[in-house]
Amino acid sequence: MCGYGGAGLFGQGAALAAVNFSPGGLIGSGGAASPLHRFAVRRRGPCVASLATTAPAGAATVLRVTVRPRVLVCGWSGAGNVGDELLTEVLSTRLRSAGLDPVIRSVSPNATAAAHGGVAVAQRGFASVRAAFTVDAVVLGPGGIVQDHSSVWSLPAHLAPVVIARLRRRPVAGLGLGADPLRRSLSRWLVRRALVGAPIVVRDELSAAVMRDAGLHPEIDLDLVWELDHPESGAGEGLTVALGPVAGAGLWRPGRRRLVSDDTVSVVAALERLRDAVGGPVRLVAFRGARDVRFARSIAAALPNAELVDAGEAVSAVRDAAVVVTSRYHAALLAVAAGVSVLADIRQAKLASLAANDGLESHVIGFVSWDEVGALLPSPAGPARPSSSGATDTAIKHLVSACCPKGA
Repeated sequence: MCGYGGAGLFGQGAALAAVNFSPGGLIGSGGAASPLHRFAVRRRGPCVASLATTAPAGAATVLRVTVRPRVLVCGWSGAGNVGDELLTEVLSTRLRSAGLDPVIRSVSPNATAAAHGGVAVAQRGFASVRAAFTVDAVVLGPGGIVQDHSSVWSLPAHLAPVVIARLRRRPVAGLGLGADPLRRSLSRWLVRRALVGAPIVVRDELSAAVMRDAGLHPEIDLDLVWELDHPESGAGEGLTVALGPVAGAGLWRPGRRRLVSDDTVSVVAALERLRDAVGGPVRLVAFRGARDVRFARSIAAALPNAELVDAGEAVSAVRDAAVVVTSRYHAALLAVAAGVSVLADIRQAKLASLAANDGLESHVIGFVSWDEVGALLPSPAGPARPSSSGATDTAIKHLVSACCPKGA
C-alpha cells in the first residue's frame, strides 16, 4: 500500500477504516453539523483514497486524497563510499520529482539521513526486509552491487527485498546498476528470478552482458552520477590519488575481511615519477571509506608532502587536479566530467569498461602495472558530456505507472 509516514495512510493495509473529524475540519457539512462527523475511508489504489461522510442527509462529501507511493531503494548508502552517496542523491531526487517517496536502505541510517536531508531510511538487514513488506515498490540499485566475488552472502542480501516485493506482487526495477561477471550459476539464477520481466537499466556494456548471461534483457544508460552539475575544471594542478584495496579470493568470509592491497613501495615510486612530471601537490582521497583511508595513510607515510584530504572534500580534490590516479570508478567518472586527465587501474573490470566507453578513450588511460605509471602522461581532453539513452526515464515512468495505475 501507499505509505504516509511510517505506518501508511490510515494504518497499514486496511481496505476500509473509519476516521473522525471535528466540525469545520477538512470536510465541511452541507447542513447542520453533528458534534462529530464519521468518515468511511476506502482505499482505491496506491495513490488515491476516497473519503465519504456519514453525517446527516445532504451533508455527504467525497474527497480524493493523493498519497505518494513509497519506494525502497536498495543500493549501498551509509558505507562511507563517496560514489554511492552521489548515486543515492541523484536517484532520490529523480524519484521525488516523479511523485515517489524514496526509502533508502542504509548500512548507517544516521549517516544517510544526515547526508541526504533527513530522507526516510531503513537499516540494511532485517529492518530493510521488514520495509519490503510495507512499501509500494522496490528498486535494486544504484551502484555496482550485482556481484558475487566479495562473498557468497552479498548478492542474496541485496536481492532479498526485491524477492519479497515480487512475492507481494509489487513493482520492482533495477536502476543505475553496475554488474561484475557472476561466478556461480546460483547467482545468475537468483538475479534472473528476482528481476525477470522488470525494467533493468545498467551503466555499461559489461554490466549488460552480465545481465544477459543471467537470462535478462537490460537497457544501457549513463551512470546516474553523470546527471550531477559538473563544473569544468580550471587550470588544475598536481595529482589527486584515489586508490584502495580490493576483496581477495574467498567464499564465506565477507570481502572486507580479506582485502588485498598493492605493494606500497611500488605505488609510491610510481607516484613520485608522476609528480616529477606533472608538478604541484599530491592529494590522497578515500572514495571507499575506511579501507581507502588506511591505504591512503600508508602512502602518505612514505610519500613526502602528500596531503590527506577529508572525505567531504574528495569531489573537489578530483575536479581541481591536473591528473587523477585512481582505482575507484566514480573518482574516474568525476574527473572525466570535469575535463581532468585520468590514469585508471583497469585491472578492475568496471574501470576497464569505463575506459572503453565510446567517446571516453581519450580521457582515460588505463594501466595494469605500476611500472607503467609515470611513463604514461595523459593530455587534457576537455570535459566529457555523453548523452543519455533515455532508459532511466522510461524505467521510472514505468515504476510510477505500476504504483499508480490509471483509475486508481
